[in-house]
Amino acid sequence: MNFIDKLERRFPRFGIPNLMKYVICVNIAGAVLGLIDMSGVFGVQVYANYLSLDFNQIFHGQVWRLITFVLYPPTDLVGRNMMINLIWFAIWALVYYHLGLALEKIWGTFRFNLFYFFGVFLVVLASLGFYLFNVIQYGDYTAELFGYMIGGATTLEFVNETVFLAYAMMFPNAMFLMYFIIPVKAKWLGWISIALLGYQFVRGIVDGAYYGVVLIVAAVINLLIFFFFGRGKPGAAGQYRERKRRQEFHRRTRPVEPSSAGNPNGGRHRCAICGRTEIDAPHLEFRYCSRCNGNYEYCSDHLFSHEHVK
Repeated sequence: MNFIDKLERRFPRFGIPNLMKYVICVNIAGAVLGLIDMSGVFGVQVYANYLSLDFNQIFHGQVWRLITFVLYPPTDLVGRNMMINLIWFAIWALVYYHLGLALEKIWGTFRFNLFYFFGVFLVVLASLGFYLFNVIQYGDYTAELFGYMIGGATTLEFVNETVFLAYAMMFPNAMFLMYFIIPVKAKWLGWISIALLGYQFVRGIVDGAYYGVVLIVAAVINLLIFFFFGRGKPGAAGQYRERKRRQEFHRRTRPVEPSSAGNPNGGRHRCAICGRTEIDAPHLEFRYCSRCNGNYEYCSDHLFSHEHVK
């Protein structure tokens, strides 16, 4: 039993069901907030001045920022092509909503919540460490400056990206339509995502944008920790569904008693690949394949190696 299994047994009711729905709602609220800030309705940047992860203000009593920073508005939402950006944001929200639902179904509510919230926690922890490092290095008089700069740059973009990476690891053969035309498997999109993260990591080091590097490292560490300790396997709910599927498979593939008239040597079972029956090879077992369309029976040598009939 691994570490995550022990946590799930100890806190079985921890977690918010359908968490991704609320994550998307928070992102939509952040998008609306970004539009309001850009319009200048209040004459002040609401997010930067009151909601961001500014540790200088947090240490002066504004502790709500530890939660409200998740309302970070997408930086590319507004601009010359605002309508196109809004459409892409809506597509992003729809895709990630379904990714989160799929992961929660296979992992269970506890594991998915733990994965996402621990990623958020690591972002806060890494941001705090980066802030304290710079303040100690450059002096207390820089606390306000670094607090404002870090607060305005703290985002959960990379945490959300690891949701897709986790999905690609769990469902590598799931198909996506890139640009609604080109079918691509999730595993290849996952490798592209990893390559882009690597590029951003190297680019951040070269350009001296070290805080972006810190956020990438925090998100990737969360992904690695989760899969190292939890192996990314299903939680209690997912394991229950897996057992049900296995029982259904065995029920559908248990030996039947077909007529022996169709087999030349009188055998009751005949492999659709090699043609052998239990008379020819008594040591073999014969099963029907649940993934083939039709009643196709195979010997144990070909049950898992044949091409499925569609």
